[in-house]
This record gives sequence, structure tokens and C-alpha cells, in this order.
Amino acid sequence: MNRMKKIIGLFVLISAFNAISFAQCKSIVKANLGKLSPFTHNGQMNSVSLPEGGVADFKISCYKGLTYRLALAFEEKLGKVTFRVLDEDNNEVYNSAESTNGTWDFNVDSSQELTVEINVPLVEKKLRGCVALLVGFREPKSVGGLRPM
Repeated sequence: MNRMKKIIGLFVLISAFNAISFAQCKSIVKANLGKLSPFTHNGQMNSVSLPEGGVADFKISCYKGLTYRLALAFEEKLGKVTFRVLDEDNNEVYNSAESTNGTWDFNVDSSQELTVEINVPLVEKKLRGCVALLVGFREPKSVGGLRPM
């Protein structure tokens, strides 16, 4: 009976920690939604709690005829978090490490699923924090500087 109480207590503790982490990520997403302007947020919550040196992959569906913006939202304590975008054949089509801009706008020639890989740098502290991928879309405009896939 005592063992069962410990197991239930551990389960409650883990559930509480996950709820706190989710709330923390949700507030970071809300605080960074302005990075998508003038795009419309796709409504999905793509977030995860990562340790230093951690990597997370998100799959996103992109549809022909729309322009997209990708942006990262993360806790500053994690350092310079970067992302790279891979096409369906696992070819890299964008890497934010090569850019000073925290967002990337693009069009797709055909509907496709992309993989966005988020990388948290290694630091000397044992850190863990929230990282979120923000995805926005809009009808395309004739704007220069978009990098088609």
C-alpha cells in the first residue's frame, strides 16, 4: 500500500511539472506572436522543453499558393537557438545559423511536408528551457527577397 502511494505521488508530481512547463511555453509563444506579423498564425502550438545541446524536430505542412514565415520563440537563457529546414528528401533548404534575422519567409512550388530541426547550443550550465516554432501564412504578395524552395 505504501509503495502505491509513492507511485501515485510521483505521477502527480510529474503531471504538475508538465503543466508548469506547458504554461511557461504557452506564455513564451504568446509573447512572441508579433514576430509573425503580418502573417496569420497557423494556430498550432509547436513547443518543447529542451536541455542544452538538445534537438527537436517538427513536421509542418506547407501548401502551394501560400507564403509562410517561420520564427523561433525561446527562453533567452538558452543562448542562440537556431533552426534548419529540410525538404521531403532531407535536403537542407534553410539554416538560420547563417542569418541574423530570426524569421524566414518562403513560398513553396508544390504542397509538401517540411521538417524544422531546432538546435539548442551547448553551454557550461545544465540548462533546460522552452523552445517554440511559430508558423505563419498569408496569400502571396509580390515581395522581393523570398527564397522559393
